[in-house]
Amino acid sequence: MYFQEFLKSLKVIIIGYDHKNKLITLKRYNNTKKYKCGHAILINYNYFQSCYNITKDRKCLHAYWEGDYLVYIGKRYEIVEEIGRCSNSCLYKGRDSYDKQLVIINIIDKGIIRSEKFISNLIDESTSINEINSPNILKVKDVGMDKLENGTELYYVISEYMEGSTLNQLTKFHKLNMDEIIIIFRQILNALEVIHSYDIYHGCLQPSNIIIDEGYNVKLSNIGIIKSNNKIFNNGIKRFSKNLKYMCPHQICLGYTDKSSDFHALGVILFELIFGEHPYGEAKNEEELIRRMDKGICWRKIDTGKSPEKIINIVKKLLSRKHRYQTPQEVMIDLSEYLYEVENICEKDEENENIEQDLIVNKDGYVKNKKHIHRFSKFAALGAIAIVSFLVLGMTIK
Repeated sequence: MYFQEFLKSLKVIIIGYDHKNKLITLKRYNNTKKYKCGHAILINYNYFQSCYNITKDRKCLHAYWEGDYLVYIGKRYEIVEEIGRCSNSCLYKGRDSYDKQLVIINIIDKGIIRSEKFISNLIDESTSINEINSPNILKVKDVGMDKLENGTELYYVISEYMEGSTLNQLTKFHKLNMDEIIIIFRQILNALEVIHSYDIYHGCLQPSNIIIDEGYNVKLSNIGIIKSNNKIFNNGIKRFSKNLKYMCPHQICLGYTDKSSDFHALGVILFELIFGEHPYGEAKNEEELIRRMDKGICWRKIDTGKSPEKIINIVKKLLSRKHRYQTPQEVMIDLSEYLYEVENICEKDEENENIEQDLIVNKDGYVKNKKHIHRFSKFAALGAIAIVSFLVLGMTIK
């Protein structure tokens, strides 16, 4: 009786029980007892019972239910904790129960799926991705669909594990300087250059899909999902999402995705990293966002004085609707020009520092070279010694 009341206080109801694996399936509901949209909850029964019997801490369980966390997927992968969420999926840190290795679990929102061959397409895309030898792309280990007892279908992708955080988590607590931004930007470009050469595109590039470790090594996740879904992105998304702000106009209006979508998303990400805000402001809905995109960015109102001009030009071209980059190589060429310029400036600064160290100013304000003065000092010392020796020798002869 008390246990049922406890479940009721959590707004959770048991809708399935797996006696063999001792797992219970639960679903959250609102005040009208209508099931919430989202995933059902799988949890180990003994763990749930122990939370109730031993701690009886409602706050603990409320925190646990927040976000509708899962515990197992595919009857193999244990979900440890959430890494990040985007508009069409959720990333979890997980563990493979077979070999106990850590993995990244990507639960895909069924609401976006429009292709009947989604899983077979995703397997083909994942196979192609695994053939790519790039340090900036997460390798895929498994793809599948898990059907729960209540009929809920969960599509998932299992990838190699990388210790770190998503880009949006990193920038939430740390303001990146230009050097850090360029390091991250170059690696994203490297990843896009490789996948575009294989006729693969990301399609939903956003900070929550970019994983970064402590050494600023970058890996992209969620590659191939949109293409597996017949290039459709936002069909089925009923409400305006902040993640749609990384989408280009033809993705938002038509739901169609191609390689150019990656350049627009990259431009938005780079703009946010530099200026700390979205290039089109805080739009409340899709219509307002499209209007702002059509109007364009008013660069006169943006303080670009502290940012390198060549980098600003890259951002402008990434976000341009008429003269946008066609390949990642074009972006890399412009970025290389900036890096070459910075390298030359650094070399000149080092040369100037060396010259300054070798120069001093005399009493009359004339600049003399330290090396020459040092050489003159040697000759002067030798001359003084010779004169003293001559005087001493003369006095001795007398």
